[in-house]
Amino acid sequence: MGPGCHRTFPCEDDTQCGTARAAGRCEPQGYCSFADDDCASGRRWSPYAAADLADDCLPTTPDEGTSTGVGPVATSSSTGAASTSEGSDTAETSTTGPPPGPCDPLLEADPIVVTEDGTTIEHLRIDTDGAPGIRVEGATGVTIRDVEIHHRGAPGIVFATADGLTIENVIVVHDGAPPTGPHESGAQANIEGRDSTEVVIAQARVSHGSSLIDLENTPGAQLRFIEGHDVRGPGAAAFVRLHESDDALLEDFSVVNPLETGRPQTLIQITSSSNVTVRRGLMDGHNAEFGYGVGFIMIPGQHSGGLVEDVDAVRMTNGSFSCFPFGTEITFRNTRARDNICEILSIDIEGCGEIGPNGGCVPGSSGVSWTASTSSSAITIESSSYFGLCSATLWPMPNITVAPDGLLEDDFALRAPIEVSPCWEP
Repeated sequence: MGPGCHRTFPCEDDTQCGTARAAGRCEPQGYCSFADDDCASGRRWSPYAAADLADDCLPTTPDEGTSTGVGPVATSSSTGAASTSEGSDTAETSTTGPPPGPCDPLLEADPIVVTEDGTTIEHLRIDTDGAPGIRVEGATGVTIRDVEIHHRGAPGIVFATADGLTIENVIVVHDGAPPTGPHESGAQANIEGRDSTEVVIAQARVSHGSSLIDLENTPGAQLRFIEGHDVRGPGAAAFVRLHESDDALLEDFSVVNPLETGRPQTLIQITSSSNVTVRRGLMDGHNAEFGYGVGFIMIPGQHSGGLVEDVDAVRMTNGSFSCFPFGTEITFRNTRARDNICEILSIDIEGCGEIGPNGGCVPGSSGVSWTASTSSSAITIESSSYFGLCSATLWPMPNITVAPDGLLEDDFALRAPIEVSPCWEP
């Protein structure tokens, strides 16, 4: 950052100078320092000391290099530095110092368990094996932001009974995925949560998990600006799964699956939920014998209502837009499908029901793009289009209402994928 952007965090005592890796000291000038054997004095100023001190070695005598103009002490509820209890590799929710600025390098931290209401976790990079990077249990009003998690052997972020949770501006990557194909276990989601209301997930890049975002009993969840890559499976194998999550919203998203490595099932899986909206998104890449792009599964008499709007699908197999085995009062508006796949050649499908002329697996629906079921009702297609399909556009005809000019052939250009680019990245 240039001089005009320099961010400082003054201190009053040593407790404000801790990090996840080292204990600091509050110097008389009102800024933190840390031990450093490369300095003659044995100590170096924090990067968030005054601009004329930041990152410099402390003088060997107290009269050298004294800074002026100590400002007011910054206060924060954040875990800019997570503390770790003795004998445990899991950090609690306490904080020992103000966080750095959002565009500065992230602080390295151990896995964190949050149990206190109103906690903020921010500006951390967590690398973890066998345990979630962040777990929120029974705490309300928690915020996780400006965080990067690299996980193996467990989900990246897990939460339960965490009403009012906000997850924003995060990168969550499963680093333990095999070179191609599924994980050994379906419990490898990037973000997994349940039994929580008013959940917001925004500006998130998620990749290589068994599922990328898996939510259960999260009514009203709001997911915005989600960039997904390489859904691996097994299990639900979804980009986003919303189960028992009435009135949820997914908007401004993309998921891109390399056909040679990914193993998704239904990319956007909406089950036992009413009035879910999915809009402004791109689904690229699907190579499963069964499963869909956006798929609704409802229980008759218990659920109804859904909207999929302004969503593109390309390189899909079993179906781009679906409500099967049952759905009702669902509208597909300005949905577009092109260049679908009617014989899976990129991978071998074990136990495939039908082999195609080129030796690949034929998808269960033979590649139809809009599909319902004979028991579904009030399924409507409006202002939608298709191009380069290798099979029928929709099935079954009597159970889907197509508005006048509701489904036309058009060589359309795909919408651009979402790019989540946190400012701490190069």
